[in-house]
This record gives sequence, C-alpha cells and structure tokens, in this order.
Amino acid sequence: MNMRKGWKLLSAAALVTVLAITGCSQSTTPTQPAGGGTAGQASTDTGGQANVAAKLKLNLKTEPPSLDPPKGFDSTSNEVLNATMEGLVRLDKDHKPQAAMAEKWAVSEDGKTYTFTLRDSKWSNGEPVTAQDFEFAFKRIVDPNNAFPSAFLAYYIDGAEAFNKGTGNADSVLVKAVDEKTFEVKLKAPTGYFLHILTQPTFFPVNKKVVESNPKWAEGAASIVTNGPFKMEDWVHDQSVKLVKNDGYWDRDSIKYAGIEFVMVNDENTQFQMYKTGQLDMIQTVPNDMKKQLIDSGEAKVETEASIYYYRMNTAMPPFTNANIRKAFALAIDRKTLIDNVVQGKQTPAMAHVPLGFPEPDGADFRTKGGDFFKDNDVEQAKALLKKGMEEEGWTTLPPVTMTYNTSDAHKAIAQVLQEMYKKNLGVDVKLENKEWKVFLAEQRARSLQFSRSTIPADYGDPVNYLELFVTDHPGNRVNYSNKEYDALVEKIRNTADETERFKLMHDAEKIFMDDMPLVPIYFGTKVFMEQPNIKSIIRHPVGTIDYKWVEIGNK
Repeated sequence: MNMRKGWKLLSAAALVTVLAITGCSQSTTPTQPAGGGTAGQASTDTGGQANVAAKLKLNLKTEPPSLDPPKGFDSTSNEVLNATMEGLVRLDKDHKPQAAMAEKWAVSEDGKTYTFTLRDSKWSNGEPVTAQDFEFAFKRIVDPNNAFPSAFLAYYIDGAEAFNKGTGNADSVLVKAVDEKTFEVKLKAPTGYFLHILTQPTFFPVNKKVVESNPKWAEGAASIVTNGPFKMEDWVHDQSVKLVKNDGYWDRDSIKYAGIEFVMVNDENTQFQMYKTGQLDMIQTVPNDMKKQLIDSGEAKVETEASIYYYRMNTAMPPFTNANIRKAFALAIDRKTLIDNVVQGKQTPAMAHVPLGFPEPDGADFRTKGGDFFKDNDVEQAKALLKKGMEEEGWTTLPPVTMTYNTSDAHKAIAQVLQEMYKKNLGVDVKLENKEWKVFLAEQRARSLQFSRSTIPADYGDPVNYLELFVTDHPGNRVNYSNKEYDALVEKIRNTADETERFKLMHDAEKIFMDDMPLVPIYFGTKVFMEQPNIKSIIRHPVGTIDYKWVEIGNK
C-alpha cells in the first residue's frame, strides 16, 4: 500500500545549498449511486477515432509482490489487479462507487445488511462468476491461516475480525451466497462508506475452484484467472506483464483498446527517455532535475491525492523506544525546503497524520479542522526533546540509527537530505540503507526495520483508514506502537453511527497518536505525471487505485 512517487537526487552542491538555507443513502429498495453503470466513461476526445487495436504502454517500475488480491496489498500490485479484476462496485470518473459486478443492491433499514445482485459475467477461463465465488473470497480474506496484510479492511463485516483473530470461524463471518446471483453481507454497525471500501482490490472475487485446486494460481500467466476488463497474456517476472481485453467481461463494449503492456524499469532517467521516445504512453513520476520546468510548462500535470509520505519509527527498537526522542526526530527537519528543492511536486508539509482530502459532515476538511500538531523545522525544541529523552534513558550516546528505503532515486534523494538535516540540527549520524521493494516490504511488515519510509495512500474515503492502521498488532502498524486508550477509541469510532460524534472521536484519536509520535510525517502527497497527447481518460482517484478501464488511444 505504498510507493508511488519519485524525485531525482540533487547534486552535492545543490544539496549543500539546500541545507545552508535551513541556517451512501440507506434504503430498502435496490440502490445504485449517481453515475450508474456508464458514468466512469470520461471524455472521448482523442483527436480522432480511437485505435481499438492499440496497446497502452506503461511502467510498473518493479515486480508486483502478489496478484492474489488480498495478498498484493501495495500500489504496484493493485495497479495490475484493478485492470484484471473487478469487485462488486468500481469507482467512476467522479470518484464515486458505481455498479460493477453487482448490477444493483439493497440496503436494510438499519444500514447493516447489503444484498447485491450480480450481473452475468465470466472468468477468463470461461466459467461464470457466482455469488459463491464472492462468499469464498470474502471469508478467505480473514482466514487466519492466510495472514493476508489487508484482512483488517474486512473487519466491518460481522464475524470477520473474530475469525481473523482466532476467536471465531468461517461460518461466523456473515457473508452468504443466497443463490448463484445474490450475495448478502451483514455489517457489525452501519458504515456509510462501506461501498467505497468494497472498491479496494482486497474485495475482488477469486475463482473458488481454481484457488482450491492450485495454491500457486496467482503466480504466473498460465494459471491466473481473472474477471476484469483485461486478462493476463504473459508475465515475465521482474521484466514485463502483458494484458489483453477480456471478452468475457460484462462491460467489454466499454473497452476501447486491445490491452496493456507493462514494463518494469526502476530508473527515473531511463523511464523519462522511454516516454520521450514514445516507448511509454504515461509515466507516474518525472526526474527531479526537470520537474519544476515540466510542471511550469504544463508538460507534467499535478493532481491532488489523499496520501502521506513519512518515516516509521519502530517503538520497540532504541532509540525510538522513547517518545521524546521520536518527537525530536519529527521536529528537526525542514519540510518546506525539502519540498521546494527536492520533491518539487506542490506537496503540503505534514505536521499531522491524516492527510488532506476527507470532508467533515459540515463540509470542512478533516485536516484543516484538525490543524497541525507541531511546528515545522522547530530545531531548538527538537534539541531539547532529544536531550530530555536521552536523560530519561540514561544514555550519553544515542544508539545507532539506520534509515531504510526501497531502491529508488526518489527515496534516496529524500533520505540523503534528511540524513544531513539530522546531522546539522541534532548532531546525529544516521546511516542509510536501501533494499529491493519486495524485500523491503516483507521486512517492514515483519517489524524488523528501525526507521523506514512509507507512502500511504488512502484505501477508502474516510479518516479512520489512517487511524486503524496503528491499533495494537494491526498488520499496518509495522512499528510495534501500542496504546490501550487509542485502541479503545478507534473501536468506538468503528461503532459510532452519528457522523458528527464519530468525526470528533477521530480528532481525539489523532491527538493521542501524535502525542506518542511513532512516525515522522513529511508531506501530504500529489500525483505528478505525464501522458502522451493521444491518450485519454486514465482515471486518477484522490482515494483509490489508478484505473485504465475507460482509456481511449487516438492515432498519433
């Protein structure tokens, strides 16, 4: 669930200069959100007739960790999954859930029971997609034997959390295939954003027969079975993924091109040259040394995204066992200088955890209302907190600190500037290390990294998504953070139906979290991208996975 951004490393001279500067309506009738079944179709102006035989050429940068939906819980995997699979609902061009595999649904008067009616659609192996596939998939998400990192997203379903934590069983998870085309889901409490949660790839169905007969079904093109707009044609691990149009897909007539060809090139300059020479139709990052020029000229576009870039501090590893030392590391960096001179994507300095982009019941933004929890670049206070923390621990020398990031010019540039800021502002020598993405992600999830980077885009459109990640022993926690008061408050939030009260509780929970400071917030994100003039209708959601379903490719 993560890494999307990239910046080119500053030159040594520029780096010194930078551092010098710092001196859903509920009813009992079938319901479909505004937008209907075709609202996701964006502009068809491709400067001429769409080329239905064309392939969309994209760069994944790295190998997807997994194309098993609840296991591949990261942005790279999700990008492929969203093209090859589909859940009950799908986000449209206005970023609202619309009818997808479910053609309609009804919600009970108490807001806790959803009854979905499925369309006629087929898996890529020709078999029909059934409600039994959905029941199997939803229970599989929370099966403790699978230990899927995204299982927590299903905790809104009655019985799901108990099964996942070993105090219940599969039969206690209240999802049911009423018949081949009717799927029923019962929630623990009314959840107004439940349809948005269901757009997340975790909730994509899987073919029950295929999964039960082959544990490695999602590991190769020959065995993977999907139900989305595209199907897998070829997968050369660590090199490429090729997708073609899925003629069994219910909405195949909306697919206006032949397929997608992903490469895996994890170098900013190479990627940019491939784009300039027409080998790529779109890139999701641009070289740092050209970023300002490309944005100013309009060649590169900037869009908002509900996300945060930060460094996690493992509270079980010294020196981050001490709250004051953690606070010192958060206060000792100059975010504005970092953004202006390194990141350069019009991001917002982050002095809190929950990003911009989540409206309150009264229409105000959650972040704007909640404000900042500390001052940026508060070096004197950071020094005082570091001194206090070391005295509390009886340390005369700070235990060694290692910052870890996944291999990327983007993350390397940021890490090197942070390293210099910690040296200049706190007198702390920080070691840097990089790891290949799959290794990095596995070690971070295993809580074996001391001080490690993350980009967290929202899984669904509610602030509780960020708050629930740091409940004790939550799979998204990764830093051994634990606060019983915080845990109880998040649980209360999940079971509070009154939205005004629920948002108040979320602000209270964020305050507790920021007082404990188990992370170093750096900035709230944006998307900086380039796409060829003949490419139209790539849908970038502020909250949600990039969508290629409605793309049209014009003739060059």
